[in-house]
Amino acid sequence: MRRSWEIETSERIVLECGCGERLVLLGREDDWYAEGRGAFECECGEDLTLANRVESGPGVADLIRGPAFLDGR
Repeated sequence: MRRSWEIETSERIVLECGCGERLVLLGREDDWYAEGRGAFECECGEDLTLANRVESGPGVADLIRGPAFLDGR
């Protein structure tokens, strides 16, 4: 049995840190600014902004691993 969740969003923004980690933001850039969220913290402690955006990145399904995919894929 395989379980998965689908999230429908209007846009996906991928931020990349100097350490190589990537952060995926779901939603439009304007929405993040409207919520007062211009900076995000990487796991390494570095602050990332929307200026750290990379043009292409892995899809959300490629980033999610674990219980959502019971067959280990």
